[in-house]
Amino acid sequence: MKMLDTTRYRPSTEHAWLEAAATLEGELIMHCDPDLASRPERDLEIRAYYRGEQRSVLLHDVIYLRADQKYVSVHHLHGVLLVDRSLRAFEREFPDLLLRIHRNTLVARSCLRGLHKHADGAMRAVLSGCSEHLIVSRRHVRAVLGQLAAVAASSE
Repeated sequence: MKMLDTTRYRPSTEHAWLEAAATLEGELIMHCDPDLASRPERDLEIRAYYRGEQRSVLLHDVIYLRADQKYVSVHHLHGVLLVDRSLRAFEREFPDLLLRIHRNTLVARSCLRGLHKHADGAMRAVLSGCSEHLIVSRRHVRAVLGQLAAVAASSE
């Protein structure tokens, strides 16, 4: 009988321990860490290297993410962090925390405060913690309005 200790694997790397389990022969006993239920399901921190040292930003401090060429600028409460990761990856990993408003922009759902129609006819997102009003593409206006309605309904 062999044992796989699941405490070595974070919940976000479930596939890693499934691969390890597949390599074991015979009966499998899984030991589960009692703290596992209290741990976050995924890593809620964005990390990047800047001038040789690792910087990190908590996801709840993020206001919006904007793609430019190969990199994504993570705008947060304390500045900007440049990461080499796609917007699509962030959108897939955190669909309940981030909302796409444009092909190159994701915003934190918790920071979205409203929509404003600009003089040029463009819809702009109003975000808390940010003086800049970000353009919302016509394709994504409905999703933004839905998010704002959901927030209004939950606050009542």
